[in-house]
Order: sequence, then C-alpha cells, then structure tokens
Amino acid sequence: MFYALITALFAGLAGAGIGLGLRALSGKRLPKGIIPICAGLAMLVATVGTEYAWYDGVRSTMPEDLVIVSEREQQAWYQPWTFVRPWVRGFIGYSPSETVETAEGSGIYVVQLRGQERWQPQVIRPNLVDCEGGRRAEILPDTGFTETGEPVGVTWREVPEDDPILSAVCGGGAAAG
Repeated sequence: MFYALITALFAGLAGAGIGLGLRALSGKRLPKGIIPICAGLAMLVATVGTEYAWYDGVRSTMPEDLVIVSEREQQAWYQPWTFVRPWVRGFIGYSPSETVETAEGSGIYVVQLRGQERWQPQVIRPNLVDCEGGRRAEILPDTGFTETGEPVGVTWREVPEDDPILSAVCGGGAAAG
C-alpha cells in the first residue's frame, strides 16, 4: 500500500507539471485550475493502473505452473470503471508440482492452496483432496497418516462435484501425474 501511495504522489507531481506546461504553452490562456485537474487525473490513472496491474504482477512471482482455482473480482460504485471491466481483488490457486499423493493409489492428495488478496500477505493452506470420495479437509498440526496414506484426525468436508478445487486437482494437474 505504501508503494501505491508513493506512485500516486509522484503521478500527481508529474500531472501538475504537465498542467503547468500546458498552461505555459497556451500563453497562460488556460486557467490556473488546469494544474490541480491534471494532477488529480494523473493520480487517478496511476491508481487505476496499479489496481489492474496487481494481479499480473503478483502472479508473475508465483510458481509458473500455478493453476488459478478461483478469482474474486472487484466492482464498486466509487470505482465506476469497474463496471466496464472489474479488476481481480484476490485469487486462490495451487501448484501441481507441489501436489503429492499421500500414498500410491490412495487417490488422496496433499495440496498447497495459495490464497492471495490485494493489500494482504499470501496465505498458504495445506489441504487434503480425496478425488474418489469427493471431499476436502484442511491439514492441521494434529493431522496424522496411516501407513496406507489414510489421514487420521481430519474433518472431511463433502463438496459438490463441480467444486473448483476438487475439479482442478482431480480433473487435471495432480491426478494425472
């Protein structure tokens, strides 16, 4: 958030300079009000630009094989441009290369779900995905595993077949290899 503030500040200064230059080029026929108008417009453009560029910037710092499971888009009345094109405020993804089967042939995978929200640090939550049973569970500190790879001490959550995490893990990435 600090860098966005600095970006807006410098954009405002640059916009004021442009306004001052326009006023000088017009032989001072433009009103002095052009300077704060240009500064405000530059700050607005810089802020909107950072909001739309955030997703691609954060995504580029993550593993290349990251599969985005879901995105949360931002639309707000105080950001009217978002009704034309919403910006991504947060997302959940996982990396198939970090996904492992608890035991060969068990059909239960350990998945590192990465949650990222604008202005927040990344949260990584290890989860179990049971492809055959159509269920998921969070891995907690007291979670254990039997020799056959069956998790012990987990609370399974039944999910619909079209659950985005279940579909992504079992339909492609991990289950295939």
